[in-house]
Amino acid sequence: MNIGESRMQYPVPPAIEHPELLVYRDEFPILHRKTYLNTCSLGALSKRSMQGMGQFLDLWNEWGGHAWSEVWLSEIDKVRLKFATLIGAQLEEVAIAPSTSAALSAIVPIIDHNQRKKVVLADMDFPTLAYQWLAKQRLGVECRFVKSPDRVYVPPELFAAEVDTQTALVATSRVFYTSGYIQDIRAVADIAHKHGAYILVDDYQGSGQIPLNVNALDIDFLITGTLKWLMGGPGLTLIYIREGLLPSIQPSVVGWFGSQEHLQYNMTQAFEFQSEAARIEMGTSPIPTVYTANGGLDIVLEASVESIGERTRYLTNDLIARAREHGWLVRSPQEPECRSSIVMVEMEQPEEVAKQLVARNIITDSCPGLLRISPYFYNTIEENAIVIDAIAEILESRQQK
Repeated sequence: MNIGESRMQYPVPPAIEHPELLVYRDEFPILHRKTYLNTCSLGALSKRSMQGMGQFLDLWNEWGGHAWSEVWLSEIDKVRLKFATLIGAQLEEVAIAPSTSAALSAIVPIIDHNQRKKVVLADMDFPTLAYQWLAKQRLGVECRFVKSPDRVYVPPELFAAEVDTQTALVATSRVFYTSGYIQDIRAVADIAHKHGAYILVDDYQGSGQIPLNVNALDIDFLITGTLKWLMGGPGLTLIYIREGLLPSIQPSVVGWFGSQEHLQYNMTQAFEFQSEAARIEMGTSPIPTVYTANGGLDIVLEASVESIGERTRYLTNDLIARAREHGWLVRSPQEPECRSSIVMVEMEQPEEVAKQLVARNIITDSCPGLLRISPYFYNTIEENAIVIDAIAEILESRQQK
């Protein structure tokens, strides 16, 4: 079996150029100065998001604290509604937090480990996902890691081998940040639910670039953020909680915004949770990022995730073909149907290559042993050629020393 060959049977989605999406390049000033291929770390800043930040500052200056009731709270609801639309959820199923760690800290106490001690994760997941439960091993929580056979993908049957009636939760990513592999989340959800466990999905590397319907995938909890493919900047995590779970959720970590009567300012009455997913929200919302996030979400919804996914597939097909022409090992899925817009090229000292690319106004990213390139719908075939040619020159000059 070759590296990146998953044996998963997906319908093959189209790879379409969608040149009409290039109209959005004018939205992103950085694209006129640099070859920006690092959306998997931080989405490019749009003019709409900059205008949103300016609007936030103007309102703060004009209204002061009165801006909360006049404008800012409704702006938060706009973000919730746009995200709900994006993932096929209801507004009431969406909450926000300032970070993934804060979101997980709110969700973790919801999981009852009295009878079920085990949490199952993949060794390809981002560390933050595991840390929440590793820190609770002293309380009896048992973390079990499903290991990838090739550091590219994890077949669902490996989850099936670990999940049992002692499992409280399966927590994993829809897209692996170290390979760009798109997991069959519905298959993993079915495995979890068969044994009475919940499934929590980290979708930071999926939301915005790959279509998602949380109901079709039977997801219980989902967390994602605006800083990558949603192009909203850091500081805002979006949370989905399945409606049927809401009445039973009694988080032990609570805050002002989680109260049904938080605007009554009466702390002597009995605490009552909000009826919506917002019951897990803690304190003051990150309003500046709410404004920048609204700009990014608008662009994603306008362009459509379906078209975005087709264009990025077109771009990654080309990028991988160019890399393989040089004989480089690509540690990303071979099959386009289970590959996201993250392309991993194996090489020595990739961090040094990334630094030299920055000196050429080319922005990529690196992980241990891998250069990470992530074209988005606003990138072009010409930019693929620029980055591959530059990498080839850097590697050739290294060999000559």
